[in-house]
Amino acid sequence: MQGLLAWAIRHWVLTTAALLIACAALGYSLAAPAPPREIRLAVGAAPDSAYTLAAEAYAARLEATRFRVSKVPTAGSVENLRLLREGAVDVALVQGGIAGRDRDAGLESLGAVFHEPVWAFLRADRGLARLADLRGKRVAIGPEGSGTRVLALAMLAANGIGPEGFEALPLGGPEAAAALRAGTADAAILVSARVEGTIAALMRAGPEVALADLTDHADAYAAQLPFLVPVRLPRGGLSLADDLPPRPMTLLAPVASVVVREGTHPQVVSLLVSIMREVHRARTPFAPEASFPNTLTQDLRVNADAERYYAHGQTVLQRWLPFWVAVWAERLFTILLPVLGIALPLIRFGPAIYARHMETRVWRHYDTLRRIEAEAAAAPDGAARQALRDRLETLEGLVARLALPASYRRHIFALRRDIAYVRAKLAAAPGEDGYAPADATAAG
Repeated sequence: MQGLLAWAIRHWVLTTAALLIACAALGYSLAAPAPPREIRLAVGAAPDSAYTLAAEAYAARLEATRFRVSKVPTAGSVENLRLLREGAVDVALVQGGIAGRDRDAGLESLGAVFHEPVWAFLRADRGLARLADLRGKRVAIGPEGSGTRVLALAMLAANGIGPEGFEALPLGGPEAAAALRAGTADAAILVSARVEGTIAALMRAGPEVALADLTDHADAYAAQLPFLVPVRLPRGGLSLADDLPPRPMTLLAPVASVVVREGTHPQVVSLLVSIMREVHRARTPFAPEASFPNTLTQDLRVNADAERYYAHGQTVLQRWLPFWVAVWAERLFTILLPVLGIALPLIRFGPAIYARHMETRVWRHYDTLRRIEAEAAAAPDGAARQALRDRLETLEGLVARLALPASYRRHIFALRRDIAYVRAKLAAAPGEDGYAPADATAAG
């Protein structure tokens, strides 16, 4: 009995240890690896562009969280997508209407962060009022690799003007504005979320340069180019003092989105979305406060971890602990959860199993004591009773040598008391205390 129980306990201990190790291994396999320490971030070439300013704000906050940030200068959205596909950068801003779910299947969006209105400035002194008037004209549409160029070509194509129908000037920003004011360009199509700088300068360029008002055709553009949404520029929206613009105007705008590669670490995604909320929550000339970031009008599939963040916010640990502390705490919790699922029942039932083992070490001697007591009733002669006394002495010696914790020694004392009781019966004369001689019945 004792050997069987000891074997069962050893088997239980080994099985429990194996289960705990297996559960820990399972938890480790389920836990995401630690986030990378370095993030490669695409940064625009123009120092005052919305892309550059946003990327610099991201970089500053990532570095404050003890990431190493590598800034990769790029020409714009097209190059950003290429670098993302090639794995040369990890995070980049991409203009709406540039990416495609089939071509860019390995990329995911973390959400839109701001509108980027299209500013189509035309030489009004040459009779140009609409994009449809630009056939055969010189139009600054941005350099190769820029999102501005892709969007300008799409808008001109919507007006029936293909790439061969006008002279494309690879100028953007200040260079495009300078060419337009100098008369070497008939029009300049700019995409910019910032109204300061180049946009403000062209709005003040004089009557020879005019901003195209798309109010009458905004719905038609949005129908043909669904990534564009109408945005309103109110009268005096750029300058109340100068009454710029002098009347309300409608522009079209894609949204700029933060794009990452598929498989980006979930905690990096959570951190980036929290940074996006911090940087882009403020109101803009084209959106009220807290409009961005959001997951509307996305060319790419939205990252699942980003969607969870938008739905539920940061985890409790990320909300109250520094980023890297929260990272390791969440990984440890993921590893320990399966272990606790096994350990808690063991903690609950383990003491009971241990107590039974301790008590069984005493109780097994009762089998011997009961046999001695039963044999004593049928042992009338002195020699047989002496042999039973010797067996009792041996049993008591075994019991005396039992090593049990103090809380279980009461069982030893109880057993020794019962041994003394049986010894007292053996000391009585045959026929006393319930014992009868073997031939008592026959003698009667």
